[in-house]
Amino acid sequence: MKRISMRALGQALVLQLTLVACNGVDAPTGEGYQDLPADQVLTGVHQTYTSNGVQSAIGVFDTVYRFTDSSKVHLRGVNLRMFDETGQQTATVTSTSGVLNDATNEMTAIGNVVLITDDLRKIETEELHYDPNTRRLWSDVTTRMSYQGNLQIGDSFQADDQFTRVTIQNPRGDVPGIKVQR
Repeated sequence: MKRISMRALGQALVLQLTLVACNGVDAPTGEGYQDLPADQVLTGVHQTYTSNGVQSAIGVFDTVYRFTDSSKVHLRGVNLRMFDETGQQTATVTSTSGVLNDATNEMTAIGNVVLITDDLRKIETEELHYDPNTRRLWSDVTTRMSYQGNLQIGDSFQADDQFTRVTIQNPRGDVPGIKVQR
């Protein structure tokens, strides 16, 4: 399994959003936008991120909310495709919304989160956290993992970003290679 490069994604997203915001993007028009509690609102955002000249991620976001007094960028309609250092796709993450902390590069996908790895391991949860500094993914709520026709449901889960160490708390079902913690 190739490493998911969410750190590069987080850094690129913050840089791209800052650059777009600084380039004088017009404020959205239409009913309801005036009441949004954000300093900058970007809609229909499609970004390609690179690291050392190699594509590291493609992000498509319905709406991005940026606050000048916060290190958090709020995302709606998240669809991320991640790539390794050779440009090969490693995973996709979709969710209803998300939060990116541009100070720590930590990201949380929220609502109907689905992560699919390059080896077709599928993780479904309502909230998925990623800390690039510790290279750890986790969810503190019910998580479903399916792999090669097997299903395991647990109260929470954690894994390294290469999925070589995966732990599911109070598991029900069986997925080969998953450490059981009771």
